[in-house]
Amino acid sequence: MDIHPMKILLLNNLKTRTKKKLYLISAFLLVLLLSYFIYHPSGEILSGTDFSQVVYSRDKNILRLTLSKDDKYRFFTHINSSGSLIKEAVLLKEDRYFYYHPGVNLFSTFRAILETYIKRSTRIGGSTITMQLARLHYGLKTKTIVGKIKQMLYASYLELYYSKDDILEAYINLAPCGGNIEGFAAASLIYFEKEVCEITLQEALFLSILPQNPSKYTPRNQIIPTELTEARLRLYKLWQNEHNVEPTSEEIAHSKMPLSMHYSTPYRAPHFTASVLNEFKEESRIYTTLDLKLQNLVTRLTKQYVQRKKAFGVENAAVLLVDFENNMEVLASLGSADFFNRKIQGQVDGTRARRSPGSTLKPIIYALAMDQGIIHPMTMLKDAPTSFSSYAPDNYELDFKGPIKAWEALINSRNVPAVWLASQIQNPDLYDLLKSLDLGDLKPKNHYGLSIALGSAEFSMRELVSLYGVLANNGNYQKINDTYLSGYHLNQASVEQYLSPEACWLTRTILSKNPKPNHVNMLAYGNNYTRKMDIDAIGYKTGTSIGFKDCWSIAIFDRYILAVWLGNFDGYGNPIFNGRKLATPLLFEIATNIMNEVAKTPGYEKSEKMAWVPPGIRQIEVCAASGQLAHKHCIRKLPTHFIPGKSSIQKCDICRKIYVNSKTGYRVHEASKDVQTEVYEFWPTNLLKIFRKAGIPRKTPPIFDPKEIYKDNGDLFMENKGIAPKIISPMLETEYLISPSETMFNNLPLKAIVDADVHEIYWYVDEQFIGRSDPQETQFWSLQAGTFQIGVVDDKGRSTSRKVIIGVAMN
Repeated sequence: MDIHPMKILLLNNLKTRTKKKLYLISAFLLVLLLSYFIYHPSGEILSGTDFSQVVYSRDKNILRLTLSKDDKYRFFTHINSSGSLIKEAVLLKEDRYFYYHPGVNLFSTFRAILETYIKRSTRIGGSTITMQLARLHYGLKTKTIVGKIKQMLYASYLELYYSKDDILEAYINLAPCGGNIEGFAAASLIYFEKEVCEITLQEALFLSILPQNPSKYTPRNQIIPTELTEARLRLYKLWQNEHNVEPTSEEIAHSKMPLSMHYSTPYRAPHFTASVLNEFKEESRIYTTLDLKLQNLVTRLTKQYVQRKKAFGVENAAVLLVDFENNMEVLASLGSADFFNRKIQGQVDGTRARRSPGSTLKPIIYALAMDQGIIHPMTMLKDAPTSFSSYAPDNYELDFKGPIKAWEALINSRNVPAVWLASQIQNPDLYDLLKSLDLGDLKPKNHYGLSIALGSAEFSMRELVSLYGVLANNGNYQKINDTYLSGYHLNQASVEQYLSPEACWLTRTILSKNPKPNHVNMLAYGNNYTRKMDIDAIGYKTGTSIGFKDCWSIAIFDRYILAVWLGNFDGYGNPIFNGRKLATPLLFEIATNIMNEVAKTPGYEKSEKMAWVPPGIRQIEVCAASGQLAHKHCIRKLPTHFIPGKSSIQKCDICRKIYVNSKTGYRVHEASKDVQTEVYEFWPTNLLKIFRKAGIPRKTPPIFDPKEIYKDNGDLFMENKGIAPKIISPMLETEYLISPSETMFNNLPLKAIVDADVHEIYWYVDEQFIGRSDPQETQFWSLQAGTFQIGVVDDKGRSTSRKVIIGVAMN
């Protein structure tokens, strides 16, 4: 039969084009084959692919998912960590002969061409997993025949250089699963909040179907498309046939039930997760120490509290909870009251921002002072207007309590006693300790002077909690731990002991005496109650910065350190920002709820660490009035703890037995008729003056009978018992200067502290008498250049002296 010339021409053209394509394919295959022997690609298939990061809580709840650099949710998972179900489901759905073909399944390809292009009955795909990976990895367009051929060639290329497991692993990590979600690891986290190795069979079948048509099958508003459910059930039947199993009625019913899923990209604890992501940029999965239940509890209570106080101008807060008994692990961290509120600068992390700590450093000062034997809890300190060279601290309430016990001075946050102690401690002093712990961005020591005791240096909440960790951990310092990453979480305590366990225990005991807020009573949970003794055991310290810009409250209880801050990040002050009145109620609200919450935990046992008493602690009786070692004449005695060999405890010299004439009421020198013995308090004149100012009555001794002041021979009767005078001006080791041009200021004030029975004192310069005065008065002496010995004698014959150097100021 003759063939039309036009048909012959068309056939020849078709043969020519086909030959060209075959030549090109053959050439590509030849190049591919040759390159296999002379070139091998470096690295894995996904070596250039950027992946997202995921941050977990301690109980493996997802805190945050990040986007990759190309704005994808894509989490790497190793094929051996993916679990068998997802691999089996993917192979069943996409490529059952994956491990048997060389990248292209010729039978499937021929069947796809036949059904799609020749019969035009239905459009089916013939792509293998390797071909799909080639399309995804190299960004190929495979809708045309040329594109499809190119896809096959790239698939062959992958098969030449990589193992089947490498290819399958790459596909599992790149498969499109709807929107900007790539890979089954990301899909399982976002849709089910599970690791891909933890998903069920039905969930695995669900995920394996998504890449077939991601835009069509992607669940929207937590509603799974009907087509996706039907496809999953068909695949489930195929799975049954493959495994030759007959499902039970319960399994069939379960397979038809809607999957429990939701689209979730959590953004919990944003400040905390941002900091760990910034620190561990190369880690794909970061397992943190955060307890999500406690984090949610702290967040809820803090936001509610700020809302209640909003009318008073309170808008922001930060909270940090640490388990000091377990490697200083962070359990809850709230950087601000509202991360997304620009008005309050909510994205500033209040746990890391450095602020004035107010009085929160005082417990460390007292611990150092007790460690160095300067005080014990009942030591009498002076809370009175005092000048430390050019620094004259004041109290928050602008008043002074007079003589005050050390433990009372600490819990009442008295400034003058704290500064005086700061001036006494050394090797280390407060600055030395902070510097050795590398806390804060400290300037040279002389920049702060003694003001560092009252908060002139700035510290972050994390740094303050670390510092309180020294008290909680009996003197050992540990950095705060955020994660369980290898080598980071195993942060062992420092070998060096910064404070003794005894000093730490004494300080914690004092802090537990701090008055609790009025609203804290027996708080109910379930059928039990927070025991009052648990609340009483909460030791805390408050702090308020100058200008009412920051208020703090930091507590140690059970196994926890809890810190609360309220203020404004812009530094705007507010009189309501008071540590005791504003921060402490929130602190106790959180602390009591934490105790309630953890008590419900199965197997929870209360920490015994706080109840442990160091073996170096001893108890003695001290005079209730002086705080010194009690003797038989002390009217009232109290027990206190001290550290043998360290604590400086002298026998009480305030309470003394004297003779008093019962008829005249005068004091006499010896026992006789109508004379009885009585005990009086002999306070030094400076303390007695403070008592009187504070309106605190003291039982002071009566004066001597004027008739008994002189002996029969007319000589002055002297009694050397009691406290010798103490010169407070001129100051010790201070050089004074004469100003020739300012003669009116060239007078040196002479002042001394004397015993309670002294009524007159006498001043001498180089043994030459210069004048007498009342103990409460100041004597003045005209300055002269040179070195002099200033002496003072009281009317009982007790004396002391001090050397003073006087120079001339150069004009």
